Amino acid sequence: MTHKAPDAPCSRRFFTSMTSRFALLSMLASAPVLAQDAGTSGEDEPFEIDEIVVTGIRGSLNRAMDIKRNSDRIVDSISSENLGKFPDSNVAESLQRISGVSIDRSGGEGQFVTVRGFGPSFNTVLVNGRTFATENQGREFSFDLLAADLITGADVYKSSVATTQTGALGATINVKTARPLDIGGFKFVASAKGMYEELSERVQPQGFAFISDTFMDDRLGLLLSVSHQSRDAQIDSVETRGFNPNSSLPQAGLEGVFVPQNFDQITNFENRDRTGVTGVIEYKATDRLHFTVDALWNRFKVKSNAASIGHWFTADQILDAEIDSNRTVTNLTHSENGATDFISRTFNRPTKIKALGFNADWQLNDMINLVFDSSWSRATSNNGGNDSFAVIGFNNGVSFSNDGTTDLPSVTGLPANLQDPSIGRAHIAIREGWDVTDEIFENRLDSAWEVDGEHLKRLKIGAYYADRTKTNELVRTDPNTLCLFCGYFVDVPDSILRPFENSGFLAGFSGDIPRAFQTFDPDDLFAFLESPEAATARDTLLNLAPGTTASLIGPNGFSAQVQPDSFRVNEIVADAYIEADIEGEVGGLPWFVNLGARYTHTNLTATGSQLTLNDLRTVFGDETIFQGVFAGGVETVRQSNSYDKFLPSLNAKIEFTDEIIGRFAASKTVTRPQLTDLAPRVNFDVLRPGNLIASGGNPDLKPFTSDNFDLSFEYYYAPGGYFTVALYYKQIDDFIVSTLAVEDFPVDNADNIFPGGLAPFNVRRPRNFESANVRGVEIAFQHLFDYLPGVLSGFGVTANATFVASNADVDQGSINQTFALEGLGNSQNFILFYDKGGFESRIAYNRRGEFLQTVSNPVGGDPIFVKTFDQIDARASFAITPNVSVFVEGINITNEKVFKTGRFDNQLLQVVNTGARYAFGVRTEF
Repeated sequence: MTHKAPDAPCSRRFFTSMTSRFALLSMLASAPVLAQDAGTSGEDEPFEIDEIVVTGIRGSLNRAMDIKRNSDRIVDSISSENLGKFPDSNVAESLQRISGVSIDRSGGEGQFVTVRGFGPSFNTVLVNGRTFATENQGREFSFDLLAADLITGADVYKSSVATTQTGALGATINVKTARPLDIGGFKFVASAKGMYEELSERVQPQGFAFISDTFMDDRLGLLLSVSHQSRDAQIDSVETRGFNPNSSLPQAGLEGVFVPQNFDQITNFENRDRTGVTGVIEYKATDRLHFTVDALWNRFKVKSNAASIGHWFTADQILDAEIDSNRTVTNLTHSENGATDFISRTFNRPTKIKALGFNADWQLNDMINLVFDSSWSRATSNNGGNDSFAVIGFNNGVSFSNDGTTDLPSVTGLPANLQDPSIGRAHIAIREGWDVTDEIFENRLDSAWEVDGEHLKRLKIGAYYADRTKTNELVRTDPNTLCLFCGYFVDVPDSILRPFENSGFLAGFSGDIPRAFQTFDPDDLFAFLESPEAATARDTLLNLAPGTTASLIGPNGFSAQVQPDSFRVNEIVADAYIEADIEGEVGGLPWFVNLGARYTHTNLTATGSQLTLNDLRTVFGDETIFQGVFAGGVETVRQSNSYDKFLPSLNAKIEFTDEIIGRFAASKTVTRPQLTDLAPRVNFDVLRPGNLIASGGNPDLKPFTSDNFDLSFEYYYAPGGYFTVALYYKQIDDFIVSTLAVEDFPVDNADNIFPGGLAPFNVRRPRNFESANVRGVEIAFQHLFDYLPGVLSGFGVTANATFVASNADVDQGSINQTFALEGLGNSQNFILFYDKGGFESRIAYNRRGEFLQTVSNPVGGDPIFVKTFDQIDARASFAITPNVSVFVEGINITNEKVFKTGRFDNQLLQVVNTGARYAFGVRTEF
């Protein structure tokens, strides 16, 4: 059975809900504009409709269309409607309107971008042409860090040129901020709105202010903008961590079945607080010399506290079970040795980004232009030990049903009163989190020579140098401490637990699940577990000598400590490029070719820490295991690697008519390995005779490489109207997958076990192992109804669809598959808008088809699929005066949920409900 909410979109509900909710959003603004069009008085207003069109929705779409049409490469763009007025509340949300672009959300906001099936680590994100540091452990850029108010536009470059930084197999995305000399003169913009969250029923303020001016006859420009956004969100979800394949249920008499690991219900209360500041100084020293200094500061804090109830299943304690034709357990009854848990979790993102850039543009003479650009950015996430996972529970046998007769699984056999604090017993308690620091220094020198030959028109030569250091430090409760109280035997004080109820939890979904249980503050549990009272209770219940537990807890208690998993990677990239623009005519048709090549050299040094294995010794009386002998302390491991790549590129276009353009592009591109995969550490996981297993990173990884081919046709049939078709094909080599290989480790060999003193371990590391191809088609359409009479002339539509395929899909019959392309899926967009007489409205529909999120779930090793997701957003605004407008907007107005499943549709892994959001605000500009 495919899991779908009972209010999932169908044709009837889609149009009914879309119409009714959009009508509510538009009611305030629509009446005045229709009244103006009904008579002549609206035409006598002091502001001109033509000017509104230029800066409104139509102006935004026309600017994006002009960038696409006039570009020398294959690109799609989004543009702000006006300063501080972006089409969506989030940059990623706007990017998903572009064909081939999909997004992943966090807390209901777009966070990561996938382009043409390639996830966030395969796309290069630039801000004003510069690489930005990220707060994530890898290279992926979080778009939810940047407030959309600060952005004027973004370009998604789908074909490569030699002048652009390397690193993108999917696309290069350049996010742009405002420049004062481009604006010219004085400009002030301010907006304020209140954001209402449907689930939390909370309203939070959001505001934006922008000021820009020019001096000295428009030779000096100064700009400052500030944005602040806050949300109090609630996220309701159910979750199964995974299905363990090929499991044995001896008491139920079943073998080789898929068993759910657990079933949790989670209510997450989340505060998201985002503040961003940008500043720019531009100085045009002469008509030929232009300096720019710009800075960006951003702070994004996510504080979340989740209350949940969970049930843990152990295969050999399942008394009875039923399976379906795929051998998935659909009904089970667990013994009394099972567990029901009250889980208190915190998830936090205390992030900061600082960036500073300098640019000098010198037009040396009529033929030669030189540009020097230098930038620095630093991102931090100081979350070490800041998250917690704490459990108070009790042993309990439940019955679990996921047979498809209800929307959600059902859990029965629970105590009549789940809010009785006397049932709570201590279990696992962890403080954990990563401290991440990313720092990038980037410099480039570009030169352009206007040759103006018969065919060769210009020549570009440049050099690039970047130095990036990323440090990932795991701060966590000591592994020997976090589970000291596991087992549900130490009673916790009743005062720690408190009742919790969420009567509206996934309302409308059928299924027998509790909506009233208990929760607690994790700090209260940590304080109790570190107390003499808890230590004494554990000693007594386990018949230990007094003081045993206290000595095991030690002076650090449950506080988080830096762990050996920490690592640092320094990466230096030095590039040189040459590029030529060639023009001509064939058969009277103008053509253009951009031909270039980029040579890139990468040198990296990875530093990590690990325990040093000195020897493996036999264990008296037990021939099934070795005793590991490790050196005292932690060993620092440092390893270097370097590689060179030659990356040619070709972009060609031909103008068949003034309206029809054909394009072809071919290139070789690279994406460097994930920084987390480069960590030079080894963990010794299994020490058994004939089965020595270890795992670790691999600094010797090579980059992913891709040969790319694009073909597109663009028909600009009317002002503001176009129809385009783009085909693409990518052949990717050196895909990195996690594989096993035998590696010999020298040991003292005191027991003479290993010939030559070399212990052979099967080591699981990321390795360059696979190849794949991706092919797809993108279709886009835009049309303005400005030829219609009266109010109808304000309507317009945009639509696009992307269809993608690959030879690296998941094999449903294989439980050992380690490679398949993640993020690959079809997508569609449809936008209906209105822009006339100071009234603007837009309703946007987005669909992302089912895609593979993870090929190997950490629990069970099976794939995770995200099911097809539809979202509808809407916005309407009305200009009360030439300087003041009011607006309303809605996000996910049909309240769609995210569904995730395992290998089969009835292996439900997650349902996430973030609810709808609505805002009302006012905007002014002078």
